[in-house]
Amino acid sequence: MTDNNHLSNQDIFAYHYFTIKKNLTLRYGIAQSSQKHVKGFVFLLHGRAEFIEKYKGIAKRLQKKGLTVVSPDWRGQGLSSRELENRHKGHINRFDDYVDDLEELFSKLINSQKLPVYILAHSMGGHIALRFMERQPLKIKKAVLVSPMIDITLPAIIKPVLKILSKKLSKTSFAKKYTFGSKDYSFKKAGFKGNNLCHDPKAYWILHDEIAKNPELAIGGITWGWLNAAFESIKILKQDTLIDKITTPILMINAGKDSIVSTKAQEKLSQKLPHCTFVSIKGAFHELLFEEPQIKHRLWDAIHRFIDDGS
Repeated sequence: MTDNNHLSNQDIFAYHYFTIKKNLTLRYGIAQSSQKHVKGFVFLLHGRAEFIEKYKGIAKRLQKKGLTVVSPDWRGQGLSSRELENRHKGHINRFDDYVDDLEELFSKLINSQKLPVYILAHSMGGHIALRFMERQPLKIKKAVLVSPMIDITLPAIIKPVLKILSKKLSKTSFAKKYTFGSKDYSFKKAGFKGNNLCHDPKAYWILHDEIAKNPELAIGGITWGWLNAAFESIKILKQDTLIDKITTPILMINAGKDSIVSTKAQEKLSQKLPHCTFVSIKGAFHELLFEEPQIKHRLWDAIHRFIDDGS
């Protein structure tokens, strides 16, 4: 089986920009279906600190399924506008900004189209996708959420303290300062050994190799403002009134050894969502789409069966 992640040096995206609120620009890529019969569109939504170039191999796989891929760089990431002078700082004032941007991109590209629209989202992208589907319950035919950020994994003793602290600091000038331990990105500090993201060394280096080619893609740790915005949006996502509005059929895929986002929160939400299938892949780390071939085979088998079922 060909591993499309490792074909990522071949860029299949056409890149575009448009203006969003605050005179910021959002970059997005479009990879047209490689099949004559186009089955639909798929919004490929990344996690925090990621960018379009990392997902070239994933997009190529989706192209071959007859799907046209639309993939945005979130504001503050990739080559979309950064809100702070230090572009390494992962900052956002509120997660609603991400959802607003996705709605605007959807309206710009899809509203006049009649083909079905799917979502494939990873981590923070999965969180934003859920918020989007609550606002736009009839726009997405099916959604696949891979290791979605339903909640953040933090030590039980520290988490409530960080919630209080980030809420207070986000109202001050500290909102734009790094949280404890957060720093600028450093290629020298990247290393596969001991990482908690994936088991595949070639896949691990895709992001860092792309940054080496274009350092403007780099992003470091998070600010207190970002952390507070995340906590606030996590709280919103737990509301039953919001959950009940998400009627899109969802496949939620859980990484058994995920130490970045909460696997318990994923499973709990999956049981509440009106139309959700939950799959757990044992032994997998957080970045399921970039895992070793055996894990990816199980992942893509589940994705293809879900997308093709009844379509």
